[in-house]
Amino acid sequence: MFYRVLDVNDMFNHKDNDHEIIEIMSYNNAQLKLVFVKKDSGFDFHMFNTNVCIYLTEGEIELSFPKEITCGCNICGVSKPEHHDNKNNEYKIKKGQMFLFEKDVRHSLKALKDSKFILVKI
Repeated sequence: MFYRVLDVNDMFNHKDNDHEIIEIMSYNNAQLKLVFVKKDSGFDFHMFNTNVCIYLTEGEIELSFPKEITCGCNICGVSKPEHHDNKNNEYKIKKGQMFLFEKDVRHSLKALKDSKFILVKI
């Protein structure tokens, strides 16, 4: 067991990078990362081999999933359907919101504002 206090804001360099990823800890496939993404930047379609939790601490991001992924809001458990565009399978996540999705699902991410989030892969 270990104990550590981290000042998250001091960990990012914010140089001229479009994004920055800081790995806090990992064990087997599980990881805890801090991510900074500059406005209008992001990540093209990719997938993880673990379940994912994104907790947005600053800004606003948009996650996009392929159209073949079924949502239906009332079925998948999205708590705020107004943040979901059923036609494009896009979700807007704002500061203080958490978004969860399963492993092996292709997705992309775009920052609508300079954004920071905690990425948990389990």
